[in-house]
Amino acid sequence: MRNPSRIFSAVAALGLMASLSACQVKPGEYRIYKITFLPSVEGADCGTNPDLRDSTTFFAASTIQIFATDADDFFLEYGEDVLIGSRAGTDYTFEGDSVQVDDPGDNTTTTTTKSLDVAISIKGHKITGDFVLFNAQSCGGDCDAFPSYQCTVTGSFFGSEIKDVELERGV
Repeated sequence: MRNPSRIFSAVAALGLMASLSACQVKPGEYRIYKITFLPSVEGADCGTNPDLRDSTTFFAASTIQIFATDADDFFLEYGEDVLIGSRAGTDYTFEGDSVQVDDPGDNTTTTTTKSLDVAISIKGHKITGDFVLFNAQSCGGDCDAFPSYQCTVTGSFFGSEIKDVELERGV
């Protein structure tokens, strides 16, 4: 056999490429993941004082989907919300922002903002990720009933791809 180490290297490289491409969501496809969240952490800006004696081994579970519309646009769906994102290899980043302006009174305007950033890494069927959620409200005018606030929450999750399932959506 001529140069078996080169042949072995080529076969190993092809196997690695095939396994890496299996993790990637391609246009027209979607992947479903069952995940569990580790306990989230509220930032100092939230104004809460957690009791350091508290602990838990209970986690929140959720199902998320990742799908692509083309080679550059990826979407993370969780519940009724969808975030747009991008991919670099087996890593994905998603983000979403919302601003809601209300006029609850004659001389009062409130602005509520929400920002969510999610970073995901997929290795084979395993998924891990981190998120940062920022919520804030500001008020202009007569604001006695509408206090301003802001809060940053961070957290992590992990899980696994669910194989051989299909999404069902009512029309």
